[in-house]
Amino acid sequence: MSLQAQIGPMAASPSVGSTRKETKGVIIDCSHTRYHVVRAAARMIGWVVSDVDTEAAVPLSFYDVPLNSDPGDVASHPPQVIWTDKSVLSARVAGLECYQRLNHFASMNALARKAMLFSRLMQLCRLALKSEFATQDGHSFSARFPLYRYFVHSIPPSFSSIGDLGRLEAYQRQLSSAPEGERRPFFIIKPNTGCEGKGIRLSTSPLSDLTEAEQRDRKHECIVQLYIDRPLLMDGKKFDLRLYVLLVSVTPAQQPRKPIRREQVSGGLRAESSAATTAAVTPSFTEVPPGVEGVRLYVHREGLVRICAEPYATPTEANCTNALKHLTNYAVNRKSDLFTPAGMPAGDMEGARARSAVEDAAASNKRSLAALSAYIDGLHTSGGWARVQRRIDECITLTVLSGVEALRRELISAGGARGERADGRGCFELLGFDVMLREAALEPVLMEVNHSPSLFCDTAFDFAVKSAVLRDTFRVLEAHLPPWEAHEGNRRAYASYTCQESSSASEMDKAEEALLHGAEVPCGFRRLLPHYGNSSGDSTDDPCDWQQEERAAQECMVAMSRRLR
Repeated sequence: MSLQAQIGPMAASPSVGSTRKETKGVIIDCSHTRYHVVRAAARMIGWVVSDVDTEAAVPLSFYDVPLNSDPGDVASHPPQVIWTDKSVLSARVAGLECYQRLNHFASMNALARKAMLFSRLMQLCRLALKSEFATQDGHSFSARFPLYRYFVHSIPPSFSSIGDLGRLEAYQRQLSSAPEGERRPFFIIKPNTGCEGKGIRLSTSPLSDLTEAEQRDRKHECIVQLYIDRPLLMDGKKFDLRLYVLLVSVTPAQQPRKPIRREQVSGGLRAESSAATTAAVTPSFTEVPPGVEGVRLYVHREGLVRICAEPYATPTEANCTNALKHLTNYAVNRKSDLFTPAGMPAGDMEGARARSAVEDAAASNKRSLAALSAYIDGLHTSGGWARVQRRIDECITLTVLSGVEALRRELISAGGARGERADGRGCFELLGFDVMLREAALEPVLMEVNHSPSLFCDTAFDFAVKSAVLRDTFRVLEAHLPPWEAHEGNRRAYASYTCQESSSASEMDKAEEALLHGAEVPCGFRRLLPHYGNSSGDSTDDPCDWQQEERAAQECMVAMSRRLR
């Protein structure tokens, strides 16, 4: 789906007020966010924004979307959705009402802290090598198995500056045995809690370049990774992707539930939304493994392609300090005179605003995924963008599943999956996945996962992408958000409405299917779990469901993660 299609509601923002009057009054608490695009996106779909005691200076409007409340927007009940920029602890989750949705899971550090994420992934890689998937010599496992692709191609060799120095030293010795004349490989050192490219550096001798504090103090911990020195380039420059991934559930509902009959499903996934729905196509979806059950995961069709300001060059001692060649961080490159932003700067919104917002200038350093798709298809590689997208989706799915057990434990211990909260939907997370592509076979490489991706909108292009992602996030949430009048804050009434054996729960499932597959205003999210695509084959934008070996990899990832400390 094009970004122009997604931006439609933005172009119609003057009618936001009239749209809002037709809604059932979902209230979102934005008191603890500095991102005005969150407020704007909520108002664009008719939600009421509560900004009680906010610390942010809220403007009257943001990119022509009014942010000031109308007299009829007074919050008549507690908020159903709570958005905060900071991570949360289990106590915060435990304090939620059953009808509330908080935009963070506790223990998200398992995915969103560089050192913890990659240390866990390297442990999982070692477990996989020792598992039943290993060959008899114990050194490799079948290249056909998706875990092989993931660990070998998508996860660069990674080492904690505190806990893995011995392994790093052994790995460097292994690399030093390469034929004489080959150049020494570079490593990239990244602070565990750093952002905006601060503290990142390249080195051929990471052991000697790490400071004493980085080797001893958890506050200064770094992750050391083998540098990807042959990335795919655009216009001769290095780039990465910022992808928006939505996780709305990690546990199955407590009550057993009768499955939707196949004749009620179109293309394997889409439930009938009315009696007028056409006859269904017999589905061919795969069975969801027990370890994956309850995980609901989506990726947005739009994202950002972030391109370096200067042409790429293989790292050398002479150029390794040039961040404009080697780091794709927007905060680093935007300061360069060579950086060209996409669309219009903030404040310049006259004339053909929406049209300019989605144009990708030929020299722009920030582009849409649609531009990348066209670029990759133009390379005429095997499978083109469709193959690359599937590999990226596999990388995202396995990465999230590597940490899902930690999220489950915290949610369950906080009471978020029992009693009146048995639906397990008290938390959701909009993650920012940073991915690079290798020049060889265009395999994705995971760079980082952000639990609170930047939502600043310096240009209309930023606003177009990020507001679309947020609007669709809220729409997915609302599909499983009982209307206030159905429970009015009463816990028993809420539990009755969301009980998995109730007709209302079935209707909410159907509402989600209708949203993802055929909504009048298209939804930009594609579902990755529990099923992938719609299996009907009627759209190249919705690929076939996961294959059996991919399902086996997902189950194996969850099973192995249970063995981690």
